[in-house]
Amino acid sequence: MPIISTTPAPAAAAPAAAPTATRTTKQSMTQQDFLKLLTMQLKNQDPMKPMDDNSFVTTMAQFTGLEQSSQMITSLKGMGDANKMMAASSMIGREVTVRDYTGAETTGIVDAVENSSAGLQLRMGPSLFSFDSVTRVAPTSAKALSANVSA
Repeated sequence: MPIISTTPAPAAAAPAAAPTATRTTKQSMTQQDFLKLLTMQLKNQDPMKPMDDNSFVTTMAQFTGLEQSSQMITSLKGMGDANKMMAASSMIGREVTVRDYTGAETTGIVDAVENSSAGLQLRMGPSLFSFDSVTRVAPTSAKALSANVSA
């Protein structure tokens, strides 16, 4: 016969709140992430049931594709930067209108192009303006040329 107790059981202590870890999600996987994942997969696979050859070849092909895509993006960025520099340097000696962050426009003749940590900039007299702020490019007018020579 089972023994039944009539005394209440002691109240269980409330479990301590588990620390919550904040988790950030990544939008894309880097080469480094891919290699870590592949290494962990190979390291933790069952030795009695290793990854089949087709899966391994597919995984390596994906890695190669990722690496080639990364190299192509780097090359395209370099080509874009070179094209931007060529476009900016073609403005030297031309009359250019730029718009600053307040919306005010300034027109002048480009003396030089500078590539600094602030990005590609056009020098007009003592001032520097962002290449991205150009709103108009025109051949140098006689009026602008005489104003620039007398300055």
